[in-house]
Amino acid sequence: IFNTIKETNPQKSDIAAANLVNNHIKTNSHIFLKEPYKKKTSKKNCLKQPLSHKERRELGLDTLKQGEVKFKELVPIHKLWCQYVSQIGSKEEDIARADLHGCFMTVTKTMCPPLLRKCGIVAMESLNTFTVVDEGDKVHVLPKRGSVFSFVINDCVVNIFGNNFIFRPGERIMKKISKQKLVSI
Repeated sequence: IFNTIKETNPQKSDIAAANLVNNHIKTNSHIFLKEPYKKKTSKKNCLKQPLSHKERRELGLDTLKQGEVKFKELVPIHKLWCQYVSQIGSKEEDIARADLHGCFMTVTKTMCPPLLRKCGIVAMESLNTFTVVDEGDKVHVLPKRGSVFSFVINDCVVNIFGNNFIFRPGERIMKKISKQKLVSI
């Protein structure tokens, strides 16, 4: 305010300009700043809410790129998965609810011929696909629909029918599974 009054009245001294500022403050209760005070905008509970599937997809969190994960890095996860599956048992219902991250699986039947006999360790599972890393460190996205997958548990070959596994992994684990033929041992 002092500078604006000084600029508008260049002939007055600094003391006279200061008196004008004091009179202005006494008569006007409002002082206008160049930039008014801005309230900080905050989202409610932004730290507590998880990302939606759309947000995860936009950020690229649900995809694996070539070379991002190596087969050697997934071998310890496969060993942990083998211990996990040996603990849960070999009932069809238990296998259908099991987490398949770390499973070494092979495509035994599919509607898409180039995917036949693709195998590797499951690095990621989504609603419609398994993302598998093979021994050559190549990432393959295998659709569940129209495919049959097989893997070994305790020296038994287990076949999974992909059409009956079209769930997100967390939903499949929590849901009560119907009497459909999901698994063949």
